[in-house]
Amino acid sequence: MDFGTLFPCTEAPDVPEVPCEPYAFEAVVKAIQTDACVIGGGPAGSVLAAQLAALGNRALLVERAEFPRRHLGESLTPGVRSLLQALGAGDLANEAGASTVDSVLVNWDGELRERTDPEAGGMLVDRGRFDALLLKRARESGVEVLQPAVFRDCFPLAEGWRLMVQRGGETIPIIARFLADASGRAFATRGRKRRTGARTTAFYAYWQGSDLPRQPRIEAGSDAWYWGVPIPDGTCNTLVFVDARTYTPDRFQELVARSGLLKGCRDIHLVSPIKAADATAYLDEESITRHSIKVGDAALTIDPLSSSGVQKAIQTALSGAVVVNTLLRKPESSEAAIEFYRSSLADASERHSQWAGEYFSAAAATRKTEFWRRRASTSLTAEAKPLLSPSGFADQPLALSPDLTFVDLPCIEGGFVTLKSALQHPSLDRPVTFVGGYEMPPLVQRVRGGMKPIEIALLWSDRVSIKTGLSLAGWLLGKGLLIPATGKSAQIPIRQMTTFRV
Repeated sequence: MDFGTLFPCTEAPDVPEVPCEPYAFEAVVKAIQTDACVIGGGPAGSVLAAQLAALGNRALLVERAEFPRRHLGESLTPGVRSLLQALGAGDLANEAGASTVDSVLVNWDGELRERTDPEAGGMLVDRGRFDALLLKRARESGVEVLQPAVFRDCFPLAEGWRLMVQRGGETIPIIARFLADASGRAFATRGRKRRTGARTTAFYAYWQGSDLPRQPRIEAGSDAWYWGVPIPDGTCNTLVFVDARTYTPDRFQELVARSGLLKGCRDIHLVSPIKAADATAYLDEESITRHSIKVGDAALTIDPLSSSGVQKAIQTALSGAVVVNTLLRKPESSEAAIEFYRSSLADASERHSQWAGEYFSAAAATRKTEFWRRRASTSLTAEAKPLLSPSGFADQPLALSPDLTFVDLPCIEGGFVTLKSALQHPSLDRPVTFVGGYEMPPLVQRVRGGMKPIEIALLWSDRVSIKTGLSLAGWLLGKGLLIPATGKSAQIPIRQMTTFRV
């Protein structure tokens, strides 16, 4: 992980341009004008810049390292391949030499098991090659790239930023309408980082030798957990996740020896320094303003146990690109765009934290140490209310639940964020606008009390097929948004439902 030192900056509204004095030993070149300046050329930065360019914006990307370079995060979830296909870069993983993961060795409760990947398509990849290809794609999309170049400082303007970037012996001023921080944990810009998991440090190093593992391996120890990742170049990355207050990097080889990560390997030796990286999960509570955004690890980090860091980085870049495009081109929708991005990050953080806590709880059940206690989930899941089954209601008159309301929800439509009506109900984790790609509120608003499922499907047949309409009605019934019509419930008119804005 690149822990290069970057100077922080702060944002203040309506500040006049600040003259920038050149560094005495550097030449100063003419300022570059751009719509958006992206700091960081990892997956989040490259995808964000490429998408902004595809949406018609001028995008400039600043990356401090020369590519290819070694980087953590070599294990990719199946969702990454799907995202690459959606981006029109479906062959990128193969071009980077990725190998498919069919199974993982897991020793989480004291017994070693081989877990078959339920979603075939996970990958092991050389991140140096993978990231270099994503950055190349950004260049081909029209993004101007400064590399290697170091972001040094920035000054807020009334409508944007003046940034200073050092490249070789010259200092390059940049005037940008928008600033995007994709610098990962290097934190090019300040923010309030709220921890969403226990403080964790990863010690890691790469090995060569004979009979190195061919499968990823995850293992729980008494006060640490381990991850072994075979790299396509023939090396193996071993990671130990610990509480930094308990161990220091000089204990790394001792800790690895306690695990089975390199069991059966011969003639092994380190081919890289032993490094330490912060692996704590957090959420940045200042992830978006009217003139700046944070994507990838700069905005949100999730527990590495999920192996979803790259997938989440690309997802934040995709949604972030639409948000930035909205802020640049439709400022009247700024409030909706900002709310959309903040809520999507918060939802993702909550889901991943809950998943990790439950997984750590399984290890904590047999390992009564402070390390596991801090990571185990302490949340209690409320008992779910039984929902109606769609079967058996084919001839039953139905009505909309009195608990159903409509709210305005920021959604992506085309290249912009816009407000759309969404369904809200106690049985739903969050408001819902689309189900299976179909916009539900306009359909639901046409339902009247006393209709049977087939009548509802026929009512919707001008927009969806009857078969699809029956499926959507079944979903509404299964979630409790449609209920059997009895007495007054059959007479509740749609206009009585409350509409409000989030």
